[in-house]
Amino acid sequence: MRMRTFLILLVTACAMHSCNSTDDSEAKSSSSRTSIVAESDTLLVLRNSEYNLTLTLPKSIMTAESKFQFRESFGDAELYVHPGFHVYISKEDTELSEIKKELQSDGLFSRKFIDESEGELFYQSILPDGSEIGFGWVKSLTTPGLKMILRLDPQGTYSKQDVRTIQKHMKTLNIL
Repeated sequence: MRMRTFLILLVTACAMHSCNSTDDSEAKSSSSRTSIVAESDTLLVLRNSEYNLTLTLPKSIMTAESKFQFRESFGDAELYVHPGFHVYISKEDTELSEIKKELQSDGLFSRKFIDESEGELFYQSILPDGSEIGFGWVKSLTTPGLKMILRLDPQGTYSKQDVRTIQKHMKTLNIL
């Protein structure tokens, strides 16, 4: 099933990349929905009954294990590029303030919030003995009629640089 999904995504990405419209009105409406893909980038596409997403990432960070897929058992999308770049995307009405309260009430870790911009939390997890063990990130995206939460894999360990890289590249996520 995973291989089939990957092949469908790959073929769709190639088809979208190679299509060249001659109709100016179609080109204008298309360019307002998607970003232009440079030679050094990879366009990832996830389209199914639940999600219609595109994301552009540099080929230089992609690995043979990279995947952008729908996880049927969880009802969310998974973007795995490498161990330092693993994000889950889910449709949910949860407010960022609720997620922050949940993070603050964790019985094991305390959280130091480094950046709390609108729609985004960047934080550091700290053990009771004061050991700093890693960084986390959550982002809320809202479009008309749809709200999504992007969050790092909670089982992963991320450096500050990992999170900054993820933040930068997730800005290319388009909800179609």
